[in-house]
Amino acid sequence: MSCKSWFAARWGMRLALITPKSFLMRSTLYRLRHALWLTSLIFGAGSCTVYAPMQPTMPLLRAPGQAEAAASLQPIGRLEATAAYVPVRHVLLTAGGTLCPKLGTNNFLVSRQYEVGGGSYLPLGTSWLLNGLGGYGQAVNNRGYHDLSFILSSTYSEYKARYDKLFAQVGLAKRFAGTSIGCTYRLTRVRFSMLEDVSLGPLPLSKMLRHEALFFVRYGRDDSSRSRWEALATMGLSVSGTPRLDDSQGYPTYGAAEYQANRNLLPAFYASLGIVYRPYWQQGATVPK
Repeated sequence: MSCKSWFAARWGMRLALITPKSFLMRSTLYRLRHALWLTSLIFGAGSCTVYAPMQPTMPLLRAPGQAEAAASLQPIGRLEATAAYVPVRHVLLTAGGTLCPKLGTNNFLVSRQYEVGGGSYLPLGTSWLLNGLGGYGQAVNNRGYHDLSFILSSTYSEYKARYDKLFAQVGLAKRFAGTSIGCTYRLTRVRFSMLEDVSLGPLPLSKMLRHEALFFVRYGRDDSSRSRWEALATMGLSVSGTPRLDDSQGYPTYGAAEYQANRNLLPAFYASLGIVYRPYWQQGATVPK
């Protein structure tokens, strides 16, 4: 066989294996991956707040006995895991945790968190799903970073915090063939039992409100084959509902401690890639329609 014939036979077989569905999946995941990492480089690397929100993810459960578990990884090395279960009709239970080890010396986040929640869901026809949750969580965080600056010198800040939170959220999702997209909104009340700057000591910020939004895409579930795995991509933003002081002039009319507390009211961005597992071993569970 000539080189030309061998090359044509080899690549002809490969091209034959590329179906429109597989090509679309690869193209979609490629675009999501690059959009995720570009966004995290632009926004996530510059986060200044020791408050590190857990993602307000939305379970796509719509019948008693159904459950799902998800795991995701953020660009900073933060691992997050969640689980959800429907024990009886229209009752939804959730739990989650996150862990982030120290991966740098001057720019890092160390975090240990958990949250539990409960609520309800409402199928809207065969393709739309609405759910609402309320819950409680706790966190212990440590963040260090250098202020981005166009001059030669930069300022290093490091915070330590321990806080609990109460949250309420609502989510809406739409399912297409093999793909689900949706968004969630969460209102979180954060209460600090400890918030301090390593150099300055305790900071004058005891509580705050946060508005948090998340957009997500899940791909891979096919009802005809009852596939159990889905790919997950998320992107979101948390902004403070507590008014900030004007710090555009550095330390204008207030001290260094107030300035550093004010920095912890800045927005926080998050993005992740992950997987979702949907078991069908539950007795009485029905395949999602």
